[in-house]
Amino acid sequence: MYSAYPRDWVRPQGGLVAKSMLWMAAGLVVTLAVAAAITATLRTWLPFYTGWGPLVLALGEIALVWYLSSRLQRGTIAPAEGRALFLLYAASFGVLIVPALVAAPGTVGPAVLLSAGTFTAAGLWGAATGVDMRPLGTFLFMALIGLLLAMAVNALLIHGALTFWISLAGVLLFSGLTAYDVGRIRRLGWAGEGAAILGALTLYLDFANLFLFWLMLLGGRRR
Repeated sequence: MYSAYPRDWVRPQGGLVAKSMLWMAAGLVVTLAVAAAITATLRTWLPFYTGWGPLVLALGEIALVWYLSSRLQRGTIAPAEGRALFLLYAASFGVLIVPALVAAPGTVGPAVLLSAGTFTAAGLWGAATGVDMRPLGTFLFMALIGLLLAMAVNALLIHGALTFWISLAGVLLFSGLTAYDVGRIRRLGWAGEGAAILGALTLYLDFANLFLFWLMLLGGRRR
């Protein structure tokens, strides 16, 4: 996750949370539009998905998130460029998730609703609570590392029971990260368009991962 901010946890910035949420929503709209357009013309895209395209795109996304977040943190990127790169990332994610949407069309709607509900509940709690969640940062980071290791092992074993528990753990972890990140953004001591885009990117990643883990969880239960 890329959610470290300079000079954070200083004073409440409720307006920054709203700006971050709006940009996150814009990114989700772009993702949905791109995924829908590709799904409607999937036959044309088959060579991309049957080759190295998804792997190359996924690696490019990791590089883009790192590049964008690091420049936003340093304040060395113009707001217009930051917005453009964020929306580019959102569009590329729309390309990447098409196979998952096509493989389990009946679970997409429920996964979206559950993700939205989980994200909203966790976000509201993170914004409203007076609890200092800074001590949770290390725990959540270590839990994320553990989850990634479990996913790597499961990629080799493809064990149904392990997939279920990984999916459930992913939903719980990114619910916690959503609350943590919303609280973190709210307490930022700096504001502006760059902070809003960085916040939007962090929350977008939280929501996207919630959606993917809900999709895995629901898909596994239907088998």
